[in-house]
This record gives sequence, C-alpha cells and structure tokens, in this order.
Amino acid sequence: MVETCPSCDMCGVTLHHLLHLLKFSGVILFGGGMVASFVVTSPSDRRRAVHGVASPGLAVTWLAGYLLTLQLGVSLGELWVLGGLASSFVAQLALLRSVARDRERASSRLGALLSLGLVLVLMVFRPTWASLRP
Repeated sequence: MVETCPSCDMCGVTLHHLLHLLKFSGVILFGGGMVASFVVTSPSDRRRAVHGVASPGLAVTWLAGYLLTLQLGVSLGELWVLGGLASSFVAQLALLRSVARDRERASSRLGALLSLGLVLVLMVFRPTWASLRP
C-alpha cells in the first residue's frame, strides 16, 4: 500500500519516497559521522562526530526503517531487517568504544566499517529466511 503524500498529489511524491529519502539521509549522517571520527585527531572532535552526527543519523535510519516496514507490511522478523538492526548496533558500539578511549584502535575502525558494509548489503539485497532454505 503506497500512499501519496497529501501535499504532493501533483508532483507524484509518495510517502514511500519520503521515507526512503529520510532513511538514506540517516545512513549518510551515520557514515559521515563515522568517517569524521576516523579523520579528526582530537578526542573531543571524535566524540562530537560520533555523538553529534553518527548517533543521530543512526536514530533517523532506525526510525525511517521502522516506518518503512510498517508502510510496506514487512515483518520486523525478516532476516534482512534483523541483520541490519544487529549490524548497525554493532557498528554503533564499535564507534562508542573508539571514542571512549584516548586513542582509537584499528580494530574499532574495522569493526565499525565492516558492520556498516554488512548493513548496506542487507538493505540492498534484502535476503529472507526463505532464501536460506535449499
């Protein structure tokens, strides 16, 4: 069920499009905050990048993703939804771990990057539990 935005009947923009745009914006904020936390050298700037940019970006991504599942009638128990949620949570924990220390470790960076990469793969390919059956 795709509803047309009441204020955009003439332009053809749907609620689905707006939610996708919001989710994509959240992913950009999360990834941008992650990259910024890797690039800056000052601990206070790293904390600002994670807590001020990446964390709100993740919250926007989760909210928009939840609203998209409701709008599309997708179960929150689907493999790609659960995997994306878990992977993004691991990425967030890796970022939080990296700013809790004076020096950032390569393992935290790698964990955050790999987790974000897995989230993107799951968002694009959307594997289901049924696809795992032979």
